Amino acid sequence: MGEPSSFIDQSKLRFREGELVYKKGEMAQQMYVILAGKVRLYNGEEASGDWSEELSKGDFFGEGSLLEAIARAHTAVALEDSELIAITRGTFLRMIRQNPEVSIKMMQRLAQRNREISAKVENQETQKTASQKVKPPQQNALLVSVVSGRKFPIMSHGALIGRFDPNTGIHPDIDLTEEDSQLSVSRRHARILCEHGRYFLVEEHGVTNGTYIKGERLQAGDARELKPGDRVGFGMVVLFFEKT
Repeated sequence: MGEPSSFIDQSKLRFREGELVYKKGEMAQQMYVILAGKVRLYNGEEASGDWSEELSKGDFFGEGSLLEAIARAHTAVALEDSELIAITRGTFLRMIRQNPEVSIKMMQRLAQRNREISAKVENQETQKTASQKVKPPQQNALLVSVVSGRKFPIMSHGALIGRFDPNTGIHPDIDLTEEDSQLSVSRRHARILCEHGRYFLVEEHGVTNGTYIKGERLQAGDARELKPGDRVGFGMVVLFFEKT
């Protein structure tokens, strides 16, 4: 980059594959130019997870430390055995004075990076906006507790009914734990299936205390269609089925 070969020889640093060049958050006053090998810039403090750039021969990085005293924004790691030149602020200023082409190349590279970052941010914003436009599953039906009046929405894809399982930490879609002081509802008691706007109740296998529609007990595995106003029982917990 316009400096004598003696300077390059004196400033050379060698990093083995997987070796850390610097860590995010560190304060420093030098940048690096890659003579050979590859370097990856990770977004976090560890050499894993999301990364922003993968650089090779002729690329430079860490130039922010030459412009102002700021902490490293990335964690730099050698992806393979690499040879770098370390350039301090003083050396960099001398290089610019001796060879203005250095500053021009750096500005071009910085402009390119800014374009890439802007495009990446714009893409992320577009994806975020698109995800926000996705409509949540519709809630066209619900179960209403006879005792508490509490409403349990049934999603358009259906719902698993039961009680919270402390062993697995799993909550069913319709959790009747607070309604069931007698512990009469099984962990996985029944399932409501939705098909073309119609709702069907199916008891899970192994249920002890039964599932009822209008007082009639269901057989395990048999699907029974629910109608608005139907009185539904799960063990000793009773609810009404309603459609909105």
